[in-house]
Formats: sequence, structure tokens, C-alpha cells
Amino acid sequence: MIPLKLHLRNFMPYADAAIDFRGIRVGCIAGDNGVGKSALLDAITWSLWGRARAKRDDELVRQGAPEMAVTFAFGLGSNTYQVIRTRKTGKRGAGALDVQVVHAGEWKTIAEPTISQTQAKINALLRLDYDTFINSSFLLQGRADEFTVKTPADRKKVLADILGLGAWESYEERAKERIRALESSMQAIDIRLREIDDEIARRPQYQAEVASAQRTVIDLGDALRQVETRYQQMQQARQELFHLEAQAAELSNRARHADRELNGVLAELETARHKADTTAIQGELDAVHGDLARMAEAERLRDTSRARRNALVEESAALRGQNDRLAPETEPLKQRVELLAAATEPTCPTCGQPLSADHREHVIAALQSEIENRRELYRANAQRLNAIKAELAPLDSELASLDGDLRRQSTLQRREAELEAALAAAAEARKSMATLEARREQWQKLYDADSMKQAEAAAKAAALRAELGDASAIEAEYERVRAEEARARQLLGAAQQKLAACDALVKAREGKVAERNRLATEKGIYEELRLAFGKKGVPAMIIEVAIPEIEDEANALLSRMTGGRMRIRFDTQKETLKGDTVETLDIQIADELGTRPYENFSGGEQYRINFAVRVALSKLLARRAGAQLQTLVVDEGFGALDASGRERLVEAINAVQSDFERILVITHLDELKDTFPTRIDVTKTENGSQIAIM
Repeated sequence: MIPLKLHLRNFMPYADAAIDFRGIRVGCIAGDNGVGKSALLDAITWSLWGRARAKRDDELVRQGAPEMAVTFAFGLGSNTYQVIRTRKTGKRGAGALDVQVVHAGEWKTIAEPTISQTQAKINALLRLDYDTFINSSFLLQGRADEFTVKTPADRKKVLADILGLGAWESYEERAKERIRALESSMQAIDIRLREIDDEIARRPQYQAEVASAQRTVIDLGDALRQVETRYQQMQQARQELFHLEAQAAELSNRARHADRELNGVLAELETARHKADTTAIQGELDAVHGDLARMAEAERLRDTSRARRNALVEESAALRGQNDRLAPETEPLKQRVELLAAATEPTCPTCGQPLSADHREHVIAALQSEIENRRELYRANAQRLNAIKAELAPLDSELASLDGDLRRQSTLQRREAELEAALAAAAEARKSMATLEARREQWQKLYDADSMKQAEAAAKAAALRAELGDASAIEAEYERVRAEEARARQLLGAAQQKLAACDALVKAREGKVAERNRLATEKGIYEELRLAFGKKGVPAMIIEVAIPEIEDEANALLSRMTGGRMRIRFDTQKETLKGDTVETLDIQIADELGTRPYENFSGGEQYRINFAVRVALSKLLARRAGAQLQTLVVDEGFGALDASGRERLVEAINAVQSDFERILVITHLDELKDTFPTRIDVTKTENGSQIAIM
């Protein structure tokens, strides 16, 4: 992982700042204490893993700001990646995480749906987590001795993480899980074997039960055969009685059916005899014919009278219409007479023409004659209307009487048809009487024969009922013995099943024992694998192989920093007071005074040791395919060194710069600011800390 760019917004003392690492091989991040030099490293670790020196994310947010964001671009292999992590403050503070890769000259997100999934993806890309990173190539302020001051067991764990030995822990756990599963299966088999042994021990008891049950079945079988003979005889008699009763019931039904048919034939004969008598029918039919003849004459008279009445009604209507017109037509004539009689001028008051006295008199006379003629016609019409009215009254009375008589005509016609049909039916009835008589004789014979047979069957059934008087006792005895024999057979079957189960369990036991032996063998194999996968197994062997490489790298650097005065040695085993050998990872340092533990050296000497070990671990990581770590960071690592030690440490850093793409040194010492090729100055302003590359 090679840092390329870093942009901070509201992160710790920075309001808005950025730094471009491209072109920097070895750089010094300089500035006074508290300006935010180490915060740049916190920003890198927080962006990549969401972790920094602070306990809580909200402590990283610049005071007074509602949120913060860090964007960190880095190179990894042939790709360029960018991680963007943001955080909002408050009780409901929420964060966001995005990871992007350069594709076709543009940033393309490769983030997962959740932050945890995206974080796992970043860890997979880097092949490092936070703890492994800071314990290998990140010498943080106050934590330069992160590896050396840990206990031997913790040192081994850090080294195991660096070497990618975590998979062996997974293998060991899987082996343990398989061992636990095998032990559980073996325990289940042991429980089953104990159950099988307990059941097999009861075999003599089951054999005795089988023998006893067999004797009981034989005894009850003999008793059952005896009572079964009597029961079968009773059943045969009962079956015969059943058939006789069914036969008697059927004959009784047939007799009743014959009786119903016979009564039906007799009723039909009586009806046919009644229908065959035509005397009354013919007399009534003759009377109906006479009435219908009179009806025809009445219908003719009604038509004649109705035609006369219609003519009178039409004449009356015409006369009334004429009289209704005479009065309005006469009134203008009367008015002209009055006008002419009152006129004194020699002109006509109606038409305005010259009119003499004689001529006026003549016109008046003509008009009065016309008026009188109209009055005569009105009086004549009135007399005729009265005569018509007098003539209509008897006609209406006669028509009403004729209509009343004629209303019976349809009834008489229907009755005529009924009587004619009755005559035809009488003829058919006379024809069917011979057939009905033959059917009557046939049903009578059937009735007599079935009645006789039914009586015979009833007599035989009564005799059998008398014979079956003790049938209930025989049946009860048979059911009792049969039930006891069935129970005895069930007990025999159960005893035989128990005995057969014991025989089967003997074979099953052999299979269970073989299965347990197989599981025990497999458990032994997994026990060996668990030991091989454990800390004292293959991982310990890998660490044993890696330790010399770390020692060589650390001693080469330590020799340069101390002028060949100090050497480091890792002890991976030590002897206990009991004489046993245990796994460890102790650090032993040799100088002109001899070999002593790390803890017995001064602060400056311890820092040289720390730096040498940490750089050796970093170079080991760089050579391992599992992690591409190409950056070394030293945070305030010079304060505990004297001038000579600082000079040698600077020389050591410059000596290893070819092994790393980026080396960043953080210091507040003025005498070291110009020691490195590139200086990155951090200063505090009112608007937050600012960054400048010199």
C-alpha cells in the first residue's frame, strides 16, 4: 500500500486540508507539538479501518463541526484505490464508507451494500487489519515499542498475524469441532451399547415367556376348536332361519302386491262397467243438441235486431248533428232581418248597395221564410229523434235477453264434446272388460299361491327359533374362548418379538462396536491434526523459520545504529523450573557488557532495538505475498535518542529507503527538519491546521 493523496475535512485540528504524497520518497512531517502531525497518520488508519488513537469516533471530529470526512488515495499493485469515510456527530450519529478504483480514467465504486461488508473488502485488498499494521510498519507516537514490550505470547500472536498464520487457527478450530462431534457420536454409541447389553441380558427371561405362551396357546386352541363346532352348527341354523324369514317376508310382500293389483283390477272393472252404460249419456246428449238448435235461432234473431239498432243509432246521430248546426246558422239570418227592418236609408246596411223600400220588404220576407223553414226542419228532426228513442228501448231489451241466452252456448258445446267422448269411452270400456276379467283371475291365483307358501315358511321359521333358544350362551362362550386364544397369541407374538429383537441386537452390537472403533480411529487422526494445526505445531515451525530472517534484518539495522555494538536474538523456547520446555518469544540483547533482556536497557537503546525490530518486520511483510506493505512511518521516534543516536537513526532510515516506496518521519525537533529530502510543515492557524510541502 503506497499513500498517494490525503484530504481531511473537520478531522481533529484540520478544517480543510490536503496533502499529495506523490514524488516523496523520504519525507519529514515537522511542526510544533499539538499542531496535528500524528493526526495525519490517524486520518490514514481511520479512513482504512475506522480506527485511530481516540476511543470514540466523535472525539476525532473537529470541535464545533457536525461531521467529518477523510479521503485517502493509495496505490496497490497495478491499481489505484480511494477510500472515503464520513461520520456525523450526535446521539444518532451515522457513518458512511465507500471504496473506489480507477477504471478508464474515472473513479468507480466497488463498495458493498453495508459498511461492515465494505470494511471486509478493504481488509481483503490490503490483506492487513489495523492491529497488524500498527505492529509492523507504523511506529505511532508513544507506541514505537508496540511489539517489543508485549508478552512473549502476544509477540507470537502479532508475528503469526504478520505471517498470515490465522488460517491455521481456523484449521485447529475445525479439527476441534470434528473431535467434539466424534466424541459426541462415540458417547451416543456407548449409551446405545449399554442399552443393547441390558436388553441382551434379558434373553433367558424372554425364552421362558415364549415357552409359557406357547403352552397356553395350545390349550386354548383345543378348547376353541370344541366350542367352534357348536358355534358353527348354531350359525348354520341361524343362517337357515335368516333365509326362511327373508323368504317369508318376500312371499308376504308378493301377496300384498298381488292383493293390491287384484283390487286395482276390480276397481278398473267397476269403472269399465259404469263407462259402458250409455243410456243416460245418450239422453243428455239429445237434450244438449235441442238446446244448441234453439241457440242457433236466437243467434240469428240477435244479429237482425243488432243490425236494426245500429241503423237507428246512426240515424239519430245524423239528426242530432243537423239540429246542432241549424241554430247557429239561423242566428245571422235573424240579425239581417233586424238590421233591414231598422234601416231608414235607401242603401243596404249589410252590403252597402242601393235598396228601395219594396225591395227591402221583399228581402225581409225572403229571410223570414228561410228562418221558418229551418225551424220546421228542426221540429221535424226532434219528432223523429223521439220516435227512434221509443223504438230503441224494446230492441235493447230484446238484445239483452238474447245475449243472456247465448252465453250458455259455449258451455253446451263443451258438454256436447264431453258427452260424445264419453260415448267413445264407453265403447272402449266394453272392449277392455274381457281383458280386465282375465287379469283379475291371474292375480287371484298368484295371491292364493304366495299366501300358502308364506304360511309354510313362517311355520318352519317358528320351529328353528325354538331350536335356537340357547344360541346366545353358545355365542358368548365362543367369543370368550376366541378372545382368550387371541390374547394368548398376542402375548406369544410379543415374547417372540422380544426374543428376535435380542438376536438382532447381538448383530447390531457388532456393527456399533465396529462403528465406535472407526470413530475412535478418526478421532485419533483429528487429534494429531489438532496438534499439528495448534500453536506448537506447523505455525510454530513457520515462526521458527521466520525468526532467523527477522533477526538478520534487525541486526543489520541495529549494527548500523550502534556501530556494531549491539545484537538481538529471539528465543522461541525456554526451560521451566520443573525442567519442561515451553514455547516463548523472548528478546535477548547482546552488547559489550554481555547478553541481557530487553527491559534492562536504557530508553534510547530500547528505541534503537524497537526501530530495528519494527523495520525488520516491515521488510518481512513486504517480501510476503500475502501483504503488499511498502510504507514505513516513524512518529516522534527521536526524542529519547542522543545526538549520535539520532544521527545513526537518520542514517538507518536513509539506508532502508530503497526497500520502501514511502518513508514518513514525524518530529518536532528543529535540528532534524532539514535532514530529509522533503519536509512537510504543519502549522496551526485560526482556521485549523494547515499543511505545506517544502
